[in-house]
Amino acid sequence: MEMTPMQRFEAALNFETPDYVPVSLFGGIFEVHFVPGMDVVRYGTSGANMAKAHIAFYEHVGGDTIYCLSDMGLIVQGWGVRMKLPTEPDIHMALGKFPVKEPGDWEKLEVLDPRVDGRMRLYLDACAICSEKYGDRVPIGVSMPSPLTTTTHVCSMEDTLMHMITDPDALKKGLKVITDTIADFINACVDNGAYFAGYLTTRASKEITTVEQYREFGAPYDEEIFRRTPAMVHVPHICGVEPMFEIIDDYRKKFKNVKAISWWDRGAKPNLAEAKATYGKNLALMAGIDHTNTLVSGTPDDVAAEIRNACETAKEGSGFVLAPGCEVSPKTPWPNMRAAINAARRYGKY
Repeated sequence: MEMTPMQRFEAALNFETPDYVPVSLFGGIFEVHFVPGMDVVRYGTSGANMAKAHIAFYEHVGGDTIYCLSDMGLIVQGWGVRMKLPTEPDIHMALGKFPVKEPGDWEKLEVLDPRVDGRMRLYLDACAICSEKYGDRVPIGVSMPSPLTTTTHVCSMEDTLMHMITDPDALKKGLKVITDTIADFINACVDNGAYFAGYLTTRASKEITTVEQYREFGAPYDEEIFRRTPAMVHVPHICGVEPMFEIIDDYRKKFKNVKAISWWDRGAKPNLAEAKATYGKNLALMAGIDHTNTLVSGTPDDVAAEIRNACETAKEGSGFVLAPGCEVSPKTPWPNMRAAINAARRYGKY
């Protein structure tokens, strides 16, 4: 009997045997193309519009998840970040003026309410609408920045990294407030139907921070999030070129709700084969599709060949979800997205 997408996704994350390798396509603003008259601003300012785009994309393209993904201002607008609206199609709303410039500014942050502050309500509304339509048949995910990642959305990356060195205590005060806000936001998403979080530990990459820095300024707050959100399945995501697998695997050992890692296996170390050999018996792997090259500029046959290679590399023993290394480009030809689904069913059959 054919599994539902939820059954397939759960089986893969829990190292049980699904009928096929599941596919999770991070459509993001690519999905606005499937709703006549929709644009990025309408998508990014209305939960109903976001849900409409997710549902249209899912119905047209397929896959095994619905993934709520907006721009990086969703939370931090509540702390006064100003957004830059796109002047051309297919461009995200961008972070503008940062409210945190000096170390003392971290103490000015207050815990936000996900129901009223920033644009967090969008995820709650979108999750509720999608959950009402699909029930427990389709896993609904949310893209959720970690506390340390969020510091670089409320303050420049350069200043945040400098504060690690010059004013660590001030930065940690900000991290505590951010952690409280994100934990509340995640639990509110669960209450509205979310099943998993693409948990953006994007600063856990060695070209950005050292392992020692991340263990001090990232890991304690990530672990607090995992403790306080037991009903959410977490898939840490790192789109850098030297992701700290060892830290994510530590999370998996400590927390039952940390199931997998998502990363750009086609352009980072380790690659898929290396990760499967070193971590893939216990930490599920979400990867295999190159969103920067094959998916956006290849042919459907190129996409199918890459999917075949990924399945041959990582499907044995389960614990594998086909996915791009990050949000797909809005310029991606949609037949390539459909080709990924078809190839997964062809080459990912158990």
